[in-house]
Amino acid sequence: MTYRARGRSIIEVVLAICFVAFLVGFITVLCIGNYFRAKRAQERQRQRRLAKLAAANHVGGGTYDPAGSYEAPNMQTGVPA
Repeated sequence: MTYRARGRSIIEVVLAICFVAFLVGFITVLCIGNYFRAKRAQERQRQRRLAKLAAANHVGGGTYDPAGSYEAPNMQTGVPA
C-alpha cells in the first residue's frame, strides 16, 4: 500500500520521515555522548585506584606493578629487594 491509499499527502510523509530521522539522530548522539562520558569516568576511577594502591604500598614499603606482580619489602633494609 502506498501513502495515497492510506489518505496521506506527500507533505505528511516527508514530515514523518524527517521526524523519524531526527529521533534516530538524537538518540544516537545521546548514546555516543554517554559512551564517552562512561569511558572518561572509568579512566578517572582507574587513576584513583592506582594512586590509592601506590600510596598504600609506599607507606607499607612494598612495590606494586600494575601488571600484577608484587614485591615484598626486604625486612633487613626496609626497601624492596
